[in-house]
Amino acid sequence: MKALSRREFIRTAAAAAALPAVGASLLRADQEFTVNGLPASVLGRTGLKVTRISLGGVLVTEPSLLVKVIDEGINFVHTSAEYTNGRSLEAFGKAFKDKGLRQKVVLAIKERPEAIDSCLKTLGTDYIDILVPPLTSLPEFDDQSLPEAFEKAKKAGKAGFLGWAGHNNTTEAFRKGTQVGWFDVTLMSYANIKNPSFLEAAKQASQAGIGIFTMKGLPKRNAVGASEEERNTYTTLCSSMLGRQYSHSVLASMGSFQSLDFFRGMLENRLGYFDPGLEERYWASQEGSYCAMCGACEKVCPEGRFVPPIIRYRMYWRDYGMKDYARACYSKLERKAPELSPGRLELCESVCPRRLPIREMVAEAHALLG
Repeated sequence: MKALSRREFIRTAAAAAALPAVGASLLRADQEFTVNGLPASVLGRTGLKVTRISLGGVLVTEPSLLVKVIDEGINFVHTSAEYTNGRSLEAFGKAFKDKGLRQKVVLAIKERPEAIDSCLKTLGTDYIDILVPPLTSLPEFDDQSLPEAFEKAKKAGKAGFLGWAGHNNTTEAFRKGTQVGWFDVTLMSYANIKNPSFLEAAKQASQAGIGIFTMKGLPKRNAVGASEEERNTYTTLCSSMLGRQYSHSVLASMGSFQSLDFFRGMLENRLGYFDPGLEERYWASQEGSYCAMCGACEKVCPEGRFVPPIIRYRMYWRDYGMKDYARACYSKLERKAPELSPGRLELCESVCPRRLPIREMVAEAHALLG
């Protein structure tokens, strides 16, 4: 896909500012159709047609919210048994007692194929469309047991497509996931989009047929009560991910009817609006505060692979208010913050492209979560 010049960006932004309900110049040609009257994409080689904004269920604890999401036409939903200590999965299961609702959505679950039976039981369904187990290190991509377990689940009619959820070392994860050949989908962190190598890896994955839905590419704060500039920033970031950053759907965390209204309204009326200045200011604001999950730590120190998740769980506590979930995630880490060498943390800090105060952030994470 041809990149837009600065002049084209400015022209796009000006047109969108005048007509914010129109303007799809950033969106790819393969996305010019709808599902339930809402803009949709084909999720890579899966052939599944999904709305361009999808539901991230990490904040969903009431079935009524999921029912409303589906009634409003959003047909791509995601959750995990770990979210809110299992309450999210339980809420999905209660909603899916209406079998008609389950049939209206593409369901993605963050779980390994050999462990999905308990999820199926809680959900009250006999199949999951997409499995996206979290892979935290590059060697995990070569583990043959994953595709073998998936094939068993697929033959049993329990799962349709295999993907992976990626937070760490995102450029190399994109490349590795594309190379091994057995992944159809990825749920990828888009916190590293200022890195041209990351965007090139995303492009290659998309061209190889991998369906991409994105997380961590939107502001950490809840969209409810956003100012007009903040609303335009959200829309700009979504339009950019769906256009020149090769995503097929943006995963939005919706924890209330108000947040659903915000993202549903964006999906129906505003996608395509793009202001390059707002995008630039947003990512500039992440300097010194938000981990790019780029893998720079891991490249200089083996202990560096623990730094991004520690900082991420700190973010879940501080910025998302998900205290129990943050504690639970931290407790499962193979190595906790006090076990990391101060010298190694200083080395990680020296190569961080966001110039994060890593030693301070890791210490605070342990004080909050340890």
